[in-house]
Amino acid sequence: MKKLGLLVTAFIAFVTIASAQKTGIITDILKRSAEEKVTEMQKLIGFDDTQAKQLSEVEFKFLIDVQKAENCCLCNTKKRVEKLKQNRDAELQKILTREQYIKYDAVENGRIKRHPGWAE
Repeated sequence: MKKLGLLVTAFIAFVTIASAQKTGIITDILKRSAEEKVTEMQKLIGFDDTQAKQLSEVEFKFLIDVQKAENCCLCNTKKRVEKLKQNRDAELQKILTREQYIKYDAVENGRIKRHPGWAE
């Protein structure tokens, strides 16, 4: 009986640690993805480093929240993701000028091609 209790405890500890490591890896990947996106957009649009830092935080938070919404069994994922997009767009508009936001949105949604010469 003691062996079974010890085995169950070890299994629970293993599952908890594995889950935490997976979450950490996913978080790192999402953070890197957000930073790469903002770096590329900064080259295209030409916003400053302060804006880039703020945008990275907004994009990272958005990606984390979308990932949580997609893993939620009880949530209406489509509606929740749409609301997250609206919130992110509102944050982007606070950080970027109108012209920068229009370019950011157009590039992100594929309405215009990416041209690095914009910033010049």
